[in-house]
Amino acid sequence: MAATDRFAFTPSKEAGADPFAYVLLVGCGVIYPLLFSVTKIAAEAGVPPIGFVFWHSLLAALGLLAICLVRRDLPGSSWAHLRGYIALGFLGTAAPVSLLAYVSAKLPAGLVTLVVVLSPLLTYVFALLLRMERRNLFSIAGIALGLGGVLLVVVLSVSLPSPDMLGWLLLAFLAPVFFAATNIAGSLLRPPAVNSFPMAAGVMVASTVMMAPIALGTGQMYLYPGLAPEGAWTALAAAAVNGGFYVAFFAIVRRAGSVFVSQFNYLVILCGFGWGALLFGEEHSLYVLGAAALMVLGLALHSLGMRRNLAATRAIT
Repeated sequence: MAATDRFAFTPSKEAGADPFAYVLLVGCGVIYPLLFSVTKIAAEAGVPPIGFVFWHSLLAALGLLAICLVRRDLPGSSWAHLRGYIALGFLGTAAPVSLLAYVSAKLPAGLVTLVVVLSPLLTYVFALLLRMERRNLFSIAGIALGLGGVLLVVVLSVSLPSPDMLGWLLLAFLAPVFFAATNIAGSLLRPPAVNSFPMAAGVMVASTVMMAPIALGTGQMYLYPGLAPEGAWTALAAAAVNGGFYVAFFAIVRRAGSVFVSQFNYLVILCGFGWGALLFGEEHSLYVLGAAALMVLGLALHSLGMRRNLAATRAIT
């Protein structure tokens, strides 16, 4: 999760953002793209990507459940809760994170981050098609700019470090489709109000349960920590990042609403490039940087459009 206004199961009216919500927002923007960098390190070390996602989901689930036990606030077990965990666990973690783990060794970490932040714009497209959202020119212009950023990278093969990356990049574009579907599923399958820790734990447990047979079926299951020296610490780091992100994300949405939390996408782009440069020495062409600028502007217009829609809804109600 990823980098989206994901899991939009919150009330439609935005609450006022308190200072702690801003702290959490910055934290999410900084740590979430680190997930892709850690996954890239594991993949380059030869850790099976599907097995890696299973183990870091399991470690995150165990850690979050332990916290829930201490807090005496366990995940709910009603069907309303379970279907939310399953939808968010599959669409928001198991499917897209496995996909990104598979392609992470083939693409720069910064470029993977750039792909992921398309999810808010795709969410709006899906919502329009399902008549869940009203048309507004700002969001439509934002989508056009986001598409322009994609075309700048895809059509101009010189924008990539290697032309061989194009196929992997196109495959990676499936990830924001899953994240966008997560947003829609979260809106349609809105679980009862729950605290951040049990909700995050439920999602991680669901992801673990779904990843186990996939890892076994693909022959990528391994005994933790695996043969690679990086297997232990990268799985722990990914578990901490993903589990911490979910807890913080749900807390922000509860405190300030889904429109407010979508702003962390700007930080995700910046920090994604930053982590890639710091950990891998990545450098990107002017075309990629231009694409990032177009996407940031597109996200800004989309956020403005969503705020205008929200204001119109408040005026009516």
